[in-house]
Amino acid sequence: MVQALIVYCSPAGSTRRVAHVMETTLKDLDIPCTTADVGTSGGREAAARAVQDMGKSTCLFVGSPVYANHPVPPISAFLERLPEGTGAAAVPFVTWGGASSGVALYDMGSILSAKGLRLMGAAKVMAVHSLMWRAENPVGEGRPNAADDQKIRELTASVIRKMTDGDHGKGIPLGDLDYQPAEFREELAAASLEKARGHMPQRTVHEDRCTQCGLCVEVCPTEAVELSPFPVFSDRCIFCFNCVKECPEDAIVADMSKSEKMVRSRAERFDERPRTRIFL
Repeated sequence: MVQALIVYCSPAGSTRRVAHVMETTLKDLDIPCTTADVGTSGGREAAARAVQDMGKSTCLFVGSPVYANHPVPPISAFLERLPEGTGAAAVPFVTWGGASSGVALYDMGSILSAKGLRLMGAAKVMAVHSLMWRAENPVGEGRPNAADDQKIRELTASVIRKMTDGDHGKGIPLGDLDYQPAEFREELAAASLEKARGHMPQRTVHEDRCTQCGLCVEVCPTEAVELSPFPVFSDRCIFCFNCVKECPEDAIVADMSKSEKMVRSRAERFDERPRTRIFL
């Protein structure tokens, strides 16, 4: 009997939405499903337990937002720890904020293939850019939308149909996920969060406003925030700025204006289309 495991990380919520659409579609198809958010300690533990039971009848749906053209570190770490030789199927998916979907899908597909999982499908889904929550007319505004959701339902149902029909070997070639134009691919692949670190907005902690409520610690998907006694940020930070967005006292602030201009410039330069695409 086919069963599913959905593993994702979603600092801004867009990847969580896609995962939820997959989960509800699987439930409608009466497919047993386990879902884990590896941006939380409980989710990481649940995912680690679930992968020990993966076999040929398992389909792993694994999703990440695109940060600096690649999957976020919690997802990369999860993929690297996957056991080999399970014979399971896999469907990587990414959400991207309109600047570029980079090479994240290819990164994920490469690791999955190297671990021996069969690529049964994949998706990139347009989303509002996570750095533009304060901007007027943000890049990717209103996405994912109902049309995006429908494509994800189509992808999920098609993959399960292939597996329940016994068509376990008919996946997609890894090369399908290497879709970026040749003139951009090397540049996109060379980017990294570490290289982007010096260009990201700097956070300022106003200690006089901070109540040490700990919410910034709770919403950090990489456990990069510590109260000592006020917020301190480690090098595990992926610049999701959840700590800034969610602070109820506005004790953590950052000027996002330069980042907003950068996102608009990249969106115009790369003009990546189609915005949302499924691979089957």
